[in-house]
Amino acid sequence: MAELAGDLPGELVTEILDRLPVESLLRCRSVSKRWRYIIDSREFVRSHLARSFESTANLTLFFRHSSSLYCIDLTSLLRHGGVAEMNYPLMCYSDQIRILGSCNGLLCISNAADDVVVWNPATRKHKFLPYSAVDVRRSSVFSVCVYGFGYDERRDDYVLLRLVQLVTEPIESEVSIYSLKDNAWRRLKDMPYSLVYPRKMGVFVCGHLHWIMTRELVSDSANLLVAFDFRIENFKVVDQPEGIDNTLDMDLSVLGGCLCLSINRNHMGVDVWIMKEYGLRDSWSKLFSIPQPEVARPLGFVRPLAYAENDRRVLVRQDSKNLILYDLETKGMERVDINGMPNSFEAEICLRTLVSVDDYGGYTKKKQQEAEEINNRTKRDDFLSVGFKLVL
Repeated sequence: MAELAGDLPGELVTEILDRLPVESLLRCRSVSKRWRYIIDSREFVRSHLARSFESTANLTLFFRHSSSLYCIDLTSLLRHGGVAEMNYPLMCYSDQIRILGSCNGLLCISNAADDVVVWNPATRKHKFLPYSAVDVRRSSVFSVCVYGFGYDERRDDYVLLRLVQLVTEPIESEVSIYSLKDNAWRRLKDMPYSLVYPRKMGVFVCGHLHWIMTRELVSDSANLLVAFDFRIENFKVVDQPEGIDNTLDMDLSVLGGCLCLSINRNHMGVDVWIMKEYGLRDSWSKLFSIPQPEVARPLGFVRPLAYAENDRRVLVRQDSKNLILYDLETKGMERVDINGMPNSFEAEICLRTLVSVDDYGGYTKKKQQEAEEINNRTKRDDFLSVGFKLVL
């Protein structure tokens, strides 16, 4: 295998490797030093990440129940396979962990002691975040603490946003942001909104983290779709679909890279909307509606997770208890049974990628020099092989 690897032109090797799943690429790193540097290179990781978005075959579902994490890839799930329990890189001091978010194959989780780790489950590499205490110098306590995890393309950086809502009148908050590149927390200016759902983490789409918020903590106040923009490090309101009742229960998710809004119409069912072009109000389109069964209990929260079967069906989590496949053509529904899963769970979609917490935004100087040396040698060998018909 190593001899064959040395005979192939560098561009051809890269093209072949780029089409392989992460599990195969991790094995291919052992073929040769040349292949290892190709696979570890910043350019290859980015190219493979971009290709991973093109297929649902690279999607993994993570299920959290109490202090346990389970996973299964989407293909196996649709074939009624069983889940595998994961060993995650956190000490569990109580019967509880939290999934704070996922982005580009990185999963962010925390425990009851507020230890936070950014972890790539596919490569098993991880990084613990430095502790950051909530500032309680004001005579107050905080009632809500939620997070959002995403990618700042401008800085080529992964960031974790923490929103703390304080019990004060008027509403006060504390906003902090962590940079994986800087490995440091810093304070931002407070947000002028109040969180509606105290346990829902931010949804990352197109360089923004999203929550359902309101301007004041009173019943029947209008729900706002609020986004944190990484470019300006500030909050802004995103237009909702025109004509909806913004006092109803809402939930946010991401589906096929687009922002998704689920609206529970009380005892009438659930509408699922999708924003096809981010930031354009006219691009909101109702994807489907699930009517409320006459006999069954209320549907509760419905959250789309992923497209399946060439975008013909949508995998939906219903009220933390069921997974449902909704057929967009027939409007039929099929319950997905999961072998080895408890009765209630939290679900999170995560890509399988090579994105590393160690060199996510660039290499150390030594690794960069080594990569450039391998790249230059590969280009020289390819030139000699083609120009002089030599076997190197």
